[in-house]
Amino acid sequence: MLVVDDVTKRFGSLLALDGVGFSVQPGEVVGFLGPNGAGKTTTMRAIMGLVSVDAGHVTWQGSHIDATTRQRFGYMPAERGMYQRMKVRDHLVYYARLSGLSAAAAANMADTWLERLSLTARAGDTVQSLSSGNQQRVQLALALINEPELLVLDEPFSGLDPIAVDTLSEVLREQVANGVALLLSSH
Repeated sequence: MLVVDDVTKRFGSLLALDGVGFSVQPGEVVGFLGPNGAGKTTTMRAIMGLVSVDAGHVTWQGSHIDATTRQRFGYMPAERGMYQRMKVRDHLVYYARLSGLSAAAAANMADTWLERLSLTARAGDTVQSLSSGNQQRVQLALALINEPELLVLDEPFSGLDPIAVDTLSEVLREQVANGVALLLSSH
């Protein structure tokens, strides 16, 4: 399980996180709600090791989270951090290979998620040519490509049309039913 315990983070004089604490169990969904500037993204970045905390602890299954542990996580940031000129399928394969999958397994996972998220027809398109909703679907596929134990999704429904929201919701319900711990934020 994920445990965020009494986490504090300052950026200069700005207190961004003040004793934040919660846990997420396998097969559980935790919604992290708050207005813009409340610290949701900072907390998620701390979980993923993208920012260090000033106090408190973040653990997974009782242990400090290191780079090896993070390979078992799926992360979808609010900002799109994809290679804009890369083709969609190549992007998925690349991330799957970075996660340690063989070339064949990476290609198989890419094709699985392209089909599941209705992106097969766009597999050869560059990321930059996609609508914001389809880019959001690609980001979800990137978060799922390594079959994570924990999904950390920052504003996952942002920019999605109602059909895409239904698809994303269904995929997330399936993941949780399969024992994935899910932390998602929304304002």
